[in-house]
Amino acid sequence: MHWTFIGAGNMASSLIGGLLSSGANAQSVRVFDVAAEQRARACERFGVEAIESVEAIDANDAVVIAVKPDKVRDVCLAIAARGPDKTPELVISVAAGVTASAMSHWLPAATPIVRTMPNTPALVGQGATALFANSACAQSHKDAALQLVQAAGECVWVENEAQLDAVTALSGSGPAYFFYLIEHMIASATALGLPLDSARTLAIQTAVGAAAMAQEAGSTPAELRQQVTSKGGTTHAAISTFDQHNLPATIQAAMQAAHDRAIELGKEFGDP
Repeated sequence: MHWTFIGAGNMASSLIGGLLSSGANAQSVRVFDVAAEQRARACERFGVEAIESVEAIDANDAVVIAVKPDKVRDVCLAIAARGPDKTPELVISVAAGVTASAMSHWLPAATPIVRTMPNTPALVGQGATALFANSACAQSHKDAALQLVQAAGECVWVENEAQLDAVTALSGSGPAYFFYLIEHMIASATALGLPLDSARTLAIQTAVGAAAMAQEAGSTPAELRQQVTSKGGTTHAAISTFDQHNLPATIQAAMQAAHDRAIELGKEFGDP
């Protein structure tokens, strides 16, 4: 199978790098981007081939659509215009908001489509990606999609596409939640008298260490929290303050808002 990337931005570049590190040959990867400079940069960085338009897509290609959501329809229609005999072997989308069901209206009938929901830590090989395969996908298509994204981090499959809206609220938007918390922990530490550099180092490393413990320990996050929260101690005072301000309800409301907005975006970009 050959790989053709439509779009050569940061996410596409991270996936190309991961694909090559997983054993794919650079000669099997091609890139198209309307921005010639960005296309040339990706080709120079990875030693892959540039193509001038979607007209160069072959029937044995796995096409990775990595463009802005409002451009996905145009890409799909351009692929469909080439005729059913030149339908790609597989279409993988990393574009937010555009559903596989909408793409199926724009692409030739029975096109295998895998929609993925990656997040920005994929850029440093620490991503969390969920995948959904439509009914036209065989196991070989799923295996190919997994090969593409698993080099960028952890991956899970979802059983129905609607679950990707919850994924968007959790891992898709989730990095910003942690950045927000780190940001305000740093600000609070400086207000308590720590130098900015020290506060930043300690806050970020605390986040890294806590995540590593949550990933590697046999305990749940709740159990890990309880282990470091001695009654009457400093951590207990902080957690009690979170509870007094109903932080759990705030988190739930924030994720519900992200979930609902994901549904809205799907409707906005998914009109066939």
